Amino acid sequence: MTYVLNKIVDVVKNGNDIDSTCELVGKEISEKRLTFLQFVESLEEILTSTDKEIRLNGVKAFVAVLKKLPLDFFMSEELDYINQFLCERFIDHHSFVPIVLIGIEYTVQMKNITKQMIVRYFNTIMPHFHCQSQLQNDRYTFYCILQYIFLNRLDDLRFMGPDFLYCVISSMDGERDPNNLILLFRILPQFLRNFPLGHLAEETFDVIACYFPIDFYETEESKITRDELAINLSRCLTCVEEFADFCIPLALEKLEASLKVAKLDSLHLLKLCCETFDPIKIKNHIEEIWRILKMIIMTDTEDSADEIREAAIGVLTALLYSLTIIKGNNEQEQLSNFLDIVLKSSNRFLLDTQATLFIPSIKLLCSVGKTSNYASLKIANKVFLILLNKSDVSQTEIIRIIEAMGLITNMCIQMSIDLSSIPGLETRWEEICCYFLLYSQNELPEIKMSALRALKISTKILTNSQRINYYCILIELIKSDTTDSIRKETLSCFKEAATYFKEEVNREIIQFNLNILNQSNDIVLKSKWLNALCCLGKEEYFFTIISDNLCANLSEKKAETEITLKCLRDLVRNVENINLVHHFALNGGLLNFILITWINGIRSCADFSIFRNEIILEDVSFVINSIVKTINNNEQLQILNQFSQYFNDIMNTKINFKTLSDTQQGIHSYMVIILESVLNSLNTNIKLNNIILLIENCIELSTYSNNPICSLSASRLTATLINKYIDGDENDFLIDKFKLNLESYLNLSTNNNVIIQISWITKSLSLKGHRKMLQWIDWSLNLLADPLYGKMMTQCFKMLTQTDDGYLNKECFCSVKLLYRQRIFCYVIEPLISKYNTSSESVKENYLISILYQMDGNTYVTLSPYFSKILPLLLQLLSPEQVYVLQSLQTFRNLLESKTPVLEDYLQSFVPKLLNLSQSSKYMNIRIVALQCLYNCCDYSLIKLLPLKRQVISELTKCLDDKKRLVRKEVVRTKSRWLSIDVVNDDD
Repeated sequence: MTYVLNKIVDVVKNGNDIDSTCELVGKEISEKRLTFLQFVESLEEILTSTDKEIRLNGVKAFVAVLKKLPLDFFMSEELDYINQFLCERFIDHHSFVPIVLIGIEYTVQMKNITKQMIVRYFNTIMPHFHCQSQLQNDRYTFYCILQYIFLNRLDDLRFMGPDFLYCVISSMDGERDPNNLILLFRILPQFLRNFPLGHLAEETFDVIACYFPIDFYETEESKITRDELAINLSRCLTCVEEFADFCIPLALEKLEASLKVAKLDSLHLLKLCCETFDPIKIKNHIEEIWRILKMIIMTDTEDSADEIREAAIGVLTALLYSLTIIKGNNEQEQLSNFLDIVLKSSNRFLLDTQATLFIPSIKLLCSVGKTSNYASLKIANKVFLILLNKSDVSQTEIIRIIEAMGLITNMCIQMSIDLSSIPGLETRWEEICCYFLLYSQNELPEIKMSALRALKISTKILTNSQRINYYCILIELIKSDTTDSIRKETLSCFKEAATYFKEEVNREIIQFNLNILNQSNDIVLKSKWLNALCCLGKEEYFFTIISDNLCANLSEKKAETEITLKCLRDLVRNVENINLVHHFALNGGLLNFILITWINGIRSCADFSIFRNEIILEDVSFVINSIVKTINNNEQLQILNQFSQYFNDIMNTKINFKTLSDTQQGIHSYMVIILESVLNSLNTNIKLNNIILLIENCIELSTYSNNPICSLSASRLTATLINKYIDGDENDFLIDKFKLNLESYLNLSTNNNVIIQISWITKSLSLKGHRKMLQWIDWSLNLLADPLYGKMMTQCFKMLTQTDDGYLNKECFCSVKLLYRQRIFCYVIEPLISKYNTSSESVKENYLISILYQMDGNTYVTLSPYFSKILPLLLQLLSPEQVYVLQSLQTFRNLLESKTPVLEDYLQSFVPKLLNLSQSSKYMNIRIVALQCLYNCCDYSLIKLLPLKRQVISELTKCLDDKKRLVRKEVVRTKSRWLSIDVVNDDD
């Protein structure tokens, strides 16, 4: 103990290593081997020294030890002495203030601190502490003290009244640091709501309001955003009712500003005022608020940008909500009067349907109407009567009228208002939907589109007779040859009708036209109806109908099969149809039908144009794989148990492909495609029998099958099975065995299928992070030097960086290690560069391609340690005569888009090369990508770009005569950016 105390005295006197020694002392005190009193007594000579530096070191040691002790360590009596000591040191010398503030911040949180001690702290601080003359960290410490007081001990200081309030507002007056401001803006609402402001309300508001609107520009290093500051400041300005008389005029005044951000901040503040303050206070400013909002919403100027206009409409909506809750006898009168003002202001735009602000005015009125039923009825009455009474209108006006009526109808539906209850429309309300139905049959596509959108909105309110007409229109549109956009809207209407009137849609549309699907030979017409039927995939009512009709059109004829599979691909790809996909997997469902049909078709050597058609097989495989991926483990197991017998020759019998007859070779080759679609997305919890035999058979099939799609499918299945099922040290010999087999296949004959299999297994092991993966990667690196296989082996390095949506990913329950691409890149990049530099010209290209593939799949963070070695290769490729210039340019573009820092130092080297490519390359794509690279160069610092500006502008001017329009377009874009690199914007 004596040693520790002597050591602390020596350390404090010297002023070195105070923190670590105090940590030791704190531990001794915590474990009761030393008392805090003994520690303080040992500092007597130091704390009473006439040398202020020594006294300061003593206070630092005192506070450091204090912070090492628990918050409940001291009794109140002990804390009282600590409290007095810190107060005395606070006024000792200005250099003591920072460390004493740290001590105060910690002690105010202590369990046994009393009200008197907290009062003593602030009685000491208030007359002796000028916050804004302190350093940023010290000010932050003081604000942290305030934060704790506001949240936990505010009642202790309430009796101090205006004195404490003045201390708080004077401490923040003039604060400029964003870290301090964000803390203040977050804690002030809690304080102001719970502390009487009295006569200082206006002064308090002024201190906060001086920051509005926020003038803060973010940098990449900023931890705080401007929006965070702005939102929290607005909450401060609207947190108490006393601020209402000052806040609303402030928001209205700042709305006159020219800067967009200032306008948006002011509108946000005004909206908060309407939502927070007493509606009576809002009512006093209603005319002025509307005057400014009208200027923003009802004028077509640059100041009325869409974002600002939307914000203004938001304010108007909040204002109307505020008016609807005004208490008193004249509540309805207040709302009615304001609605009259809004309608009067909108009237001239409503009467002129060709006006630019016609639709914005309708949208404004819809926002207003959604605030109350009374407002909705009044607006709907006004707008519908104006629009229904229009005559002799042009085609453009018809489109606008339909859109407007659709918006108002949507407003009424959302407010649960029956159109027949709208004053003045009791006998005319049906005209609205009749208007939509009439123009949905118009020949002009724009009018038809607008009417269909309105009909979709109005579907649920159509009368019985209108719906019968509606169904006839939909049938004609589904059957007709229309544009893609009209077909999309038609199907959208069809889905909406099926949502509300399932039985009617089934009876009047689907059953009525089923004979077309079953009997017609018109493939195009069948395709249209199948697409229409498939768009109902969300509705359980139609599941069986969809499944039966898809089954009926599969495998009969090639054309019908192709269009049905196309519909099925789109259907299973859409996540909205997940319940329908589960329905397909039911016993006896569509999945069973497809599997049985294609298994029997392949085994019986039936119609080759269907059952052995590569495109059809790819679609079938995709559909089966997608359904199996979606269903649960039990359903997957049921499918496997049901169909594994059909694959017995592949799963349970050793295959020697060369000894099989041509017929058997064909059956095995195509059956493996179906098998892959079943096994690819199986959950790893489902175990397979004879897995090693199955893998060996897949390798055999992938090696010797003459059909590329069959070989690829077998290769992928091999990789998937190894990734999922070959685990543990005891199975390492199997990986070695597969490698030996493939090596022997390579030595026996020239077979590109083997290279594909090697690539897939290498990817499988790499994704899994298998202990044998490096051996396979080394083998792949060595094969790049092979004159026969080297070029094809480059695809392996491409595969290692690419993610396949359908295979070897987590969705298929494969094992995928984090950062596997980066791990592979770091392992292969140096050998690739080294072999590129030392290999012969005949194989040099293989290493170069592999380097580019590896770069494409990785970010700058991964590339940066090797960039100095890679960059010379890339620069060498930036010349028109190079074969891989486009790939190199695309890599460059990706790096420039991500603002790769190291490239900034090489601008002088590659900008001239990019300019040369943009002019002299004979390929349009190369010229475009070169120009895009030049465009992205402008993200770098001005000091690096200015020396190049004149040359770039001059060379780009020559490119303006390029014979390709897309190139000229890119030239203009790039040149404009280079011209503006040193132009200062108004916002800056």
